[in-house]
Amino acid sequence: MSTPDTPQLRRELGLADGLALMLGMTIGAGIFAGPGRVAGYFASFPAVALAWFGGALFALAGTLLYAELGTRLPHTGGEYVYLHRAFGPLPAFLYGWSQLLVIRTNPGAALSLVFAEYFSSLIPLSENGRLAMAAGVLALLGAVNYFGLRSGKTVQAITTILKVGGIVAFVAAGVWMLPHAAANLASTHVPPQKLGPLGNTAGAMLLIIFAYVGWDRVGYLAGEMRDPVRTLPRVLLAGAGLVAFLYLSLNFVCFAALPISSLSGSRVAVAEVARLFWGPAGLTLLALVVMVSTSGSTNGTIMATSRVYYAMARDGLFFTSFARVHPRWRSPHVAVVAHCAWAIVLLLASRTVETLVGSYVFAILIFYGAVAVAYFKFRRQGPAAFMAPGYPWLPALYLAVCVTLTAATCYFNTRSAVANLALMGTGLPLYFLWKKFGRS
Repeated sequence: MSTPDTPQLRRELGLADGLALMLGMTIGAGIFAGPGRVAGYFASFPAVALAWFGGALFALAGTLLYAELGTRLPHTGGEYVYLHRAFGPLPAFLYGWSQLLVIRTNPGAALSLVFAEYFSSLIPLSENGRLAMAAGVLALLGAVNYFGLRSGKTVQAITTILKVGGIVAFVAAGVWMLPHAAANLASTHVPPQKLGPLGNTAGAMLLIIFAYVGWDRVGYLAGEMRDPVRTLPRVLLAGAGLVAFLYLSLNFVCFAALPISSLSGSRVAVAEVARLFWGPAGLTLLALVVMVSTSGSTNGTIMATSRVYYAMARDGLFFTSFARVHPRWRSPHVAVVAHCAWAIVLLLASRTVETLVGSYVFAILIFYGAVAVAYFKFRRQGPAAFMAPGYPWLPALYLAVCVTLTAATCYFNTRSAVANLALMGTGLPLYFLWKKFGRS
C-alpha cells in the first residue's frame, strides 16, 4: 500500500519519447533476418511482398485496438491492466507470469546474443566470450534502466535514431544501385519449405509478426506519459506507419538486388545485399546497425516490461518488492533487476538464438487473442477518447488471425506448442499458492 511519502513513478514521457520507444522495441533483429527466411516459404517476390503487407495490416489492426484500450485504461501495465479489468486476476497473473518466464525475457536474451554474434563478426570471440558479452549487454542495459526513466529513454532515443538512419541509408543506396531490379523482382523459384500452402503461409506469418511486434508494449508505460490519452494513439499510429514503410522498403531493395533463389532461406539476406552494395565495408556497417538495433530493442523491452511486474505487485499478485520505486531514480528497480537476471539465466541455459526464440510468437498470439476479446467487452461499456474504426469487423478479423495462426502452430509444430502451453500453465499452481499463502 502506497502512502503520500512512497516514491512514485514520474510522468516524463512525451510524444517523441513514445515514438522512440515503439520504433526502438519493434525494430530489433527480425527485419534483418526475416527477408531470406520468409522467401523460403514462397515462390516469388509478389507473394513475399503480399505477406509482409499482410503483416503490416495485422500490426495496424492491433495498433488501433491498443490505442483505444490505452485511452480507456491509461495506466502502468498495459495488457496486464486490460486483462485484469476484463477477466479478473487469474488471466492477468498468467499473462504477467508468462512475460517474466518466457515471452519477454527469452527474446531479450536472444537479442543480446545476436548483438554478441555480430560483434564477433568484427572481433572474433569464442562461444563463452559471446555468452559473456551477451550477459554484459543485459546487465548494462539493466543498469541504464535501474537509474531511472530519463537514462533509459535517452538510450532509446539514440539507438532508435541510429537504427532508423541505417535502414534509410540502406534503402536509399538501393534506389541508386539496382540496374537489374526488374529481372530480380520477377524471378521465381521452388520454395524449400514443404508444408503446403496453409503451412507455408502460417510459418512465414509467424516470422513476419515477430518482426512487427512492438505496439503491444508501448502501453506498459502509459502511467509515465505526461498525457497518455492524447499521446498513446499518436505514438501507436505514427509508429505503425513508419515501421511498415521501413520494412516494405527494405524488402523491396533486397529482392530488387538479388533474385529470390539467392535470398531464400538465408539468415543474413540483408548482409548479402549490403556486401553487394559496399563490399566488405557493407558487412561492417550492417553489423553495427544490427548491434544498435538489438540493443535498442532490448533496452525498450526492459524499460516497458518491468512495469508489468510493478503493476502486478502493486495489485498484490506478485512479490511486494517488485512494486518498490527507487527513492532517487524513481524506477521500479527490483523489477528491472529481476527481469535482467532471469534473462541472463535463460541465456546461459539455452546458449543459442534458435533455442531462445523458439515459439515466442505462438505464446504472444494467445494473449493478443485474449486482449481482442477484452476489447469487445470494453467497447460495450461506451465510448472512449479514441475510438478505433472498423468495429466490429476489424477486431473480429484481428482475433480470427490470432486464432488461425495459433491453431496452425499447434498443428504443424505440435511439440513446440505443447511445450509453450506447459510453460505458461506453470502459473496456475503458483497463482493458487499465492492466493492461499499470501505475498512477501
